[in-house]
Amino acid sequence: MDSDTIAAGLESIGIGRGMRTALMVPPSPDFFALTFALFKLGAVPVFIDPGMGLKCLGLCLGEAKPDAFIGLAKAHLARRLFGWAKRTVRITVNVGKRRFWCTESLRRLRLRGKQSQNRKRTEDVDVEETAAVLFTSGSTGIAKGAVYTHGIFAEQIDILKATYGIQPGEIDLCTFPLFALFGPALGMTCVVPDMNPSRPARINPDKAAAQIRQFQVTNLFGSPAVIRRMGELVETLPTLKRVISAGAPASVRDLERFTKRLPEGVEVFTPYGATEALPVANIGSSEILGETRQLTEQGKGVCLGRPVAGMTVHVIRISDEPIAEWSESLLAAPGEVGEFVVRGPVVTKEYFNRPRATQLAKIRDGDQVLHRMGDVGYVDDQGRMWFCGRKSHRVETPWGTLFTDMVEPIFNTVPGVLRTALVGVKRHGAVYPVICFEFDGDEDLALQAMRELAAKHSHTRCIDTFLPYHGAFPVDVRHNSKIFRERLAIWADRESAWRRLPRPVGDRLA
Repeated sequence: MDSDTIAAGLESIGIGRGMRTALMVPPSPDFFALTFALFKLGAVPVFIDPGMGLKCLGLCLGEAKPDAFIGLAKAHLARRLFGWAKRTVRITVNVGKRRFWCTESLRRLRLRGKQSQNRKRTEDVDVEETAAVLFTSGSTGIAKGAVYTHGIFAEQIDILKATYGIQPGEIDLCTFPLFALFGPALGMTCVVPDMNPSRPARINPDKAAAQIRQFQVTNLFGSPAVIRRMGELVETLPTLKRVISAGAPASVRDLERFTKRLPEGVEVFTPYGATEALPVANIGSSEILGETRQLTEQGKGVCLGRPVAGMTVHVIRISDEPIAEWSESLLAAPGEVGEFVVRGPVVTKEYFNRPRATQLAKIRDGDQVLHRMGDVGYVDDQGRMWFCGRKSHRVETPWGTLFTDMVEPIFNTVPGVLRTALVGVKRHGAVYPVICFEFDGDEDLALQAMRELAAKHSHTRCIDTFLPYHGAFPVDVRHNSKIFRERLAIWADRESAWRRLPRPVGDRLA
């Protein structure tokens, strides 16, 4: 196997067990071979989204303190120009034919591996041993490196198999590279799609459909941005057995359109989780479209489904302070919106070199570590989780606290409105709720419809300002789906500066 050959080559230049190794390689056969070679050596690959920007990349690499750096020539050029991890990196590999001032090139590594007389079997590792450092998308702050153990990876594979019934021999078209690493472990052959993985919203649906037909793909994994684009197809995709979409809640509109391109009975599953704990819950498109969409459009939140086997979900009262120890007294009242806290075998225990972030996100309960998801919501009487938004995106107004995903879906039903985003602007010493919206239609008609809708729901009556956003909302680099509301809030504050916002009087506007 190619990964065996590369593993022997990496070992010959000093990369071995426990060594953190930054991997800056785009999805390709080389990416997969290098990743599995590192796992076979017991090394610790460090995965960071290159699309997050040079400054953030430098910060993440500085925190990760990698011993080795494997990447394309342009990644090494940036590493040298900006001094990424210069104090710790001592072994470098250029993924190309030439060394490019690195310790070795990948081509020569393969030659070394083939000539090696010291090739050995895969390292035996402990379940608690660090397997990888996976950086979050940074969609709600600076990206953090979640520490994965070999035990967590093994549990994830078991849960994915059980939840989705994935069988050995299936074919996977994966538009998110890190998920593709699970493919071989699940017995699937992975097809690398012809797309820019850091721009999933720009996937060409016709090309993707052609690859699905050519390779008889049975499983498709993609962000909501991919689901939206694939809904543009006019043909069906008869070989697909399931579609999995993660990264953010997929819109009902996009699910409804895309499911028409799937064979009868095939669902789009939308698992809930985060880099720090995945998966947590699961729901299928049939339940969303047949039942929960109506409640979502009435402002009840987005249904995430029920926790997967092995995971337990708690809802605690909302707080921005660290919580050191678990206690039942933290729990919110039944049906009350609070923060989701999860426990189970796929929960990571810490962030690498980020003690303050670990303190804010983790709660200890004896030997167990619980993870605070940073998401708010509630659990209904059927045991289903309902997502109401990010904790950091809540808007605390004089009329009460508003949550993004209890507000935005109401206005997303307006014809011509593509997406909305709730943000807050400060005026007269108070925070005012503002709705920013993308649209493809008559702006005046959309504004009138949104004002009428706002008046129909008790928790949206205080919303009086609607701002059309010309262009596409700023979104995260990983999934192109999570809206950067922090940036929109700055824009909305500037855009509404000239407007006369009504002063709050009691529980109403004056």
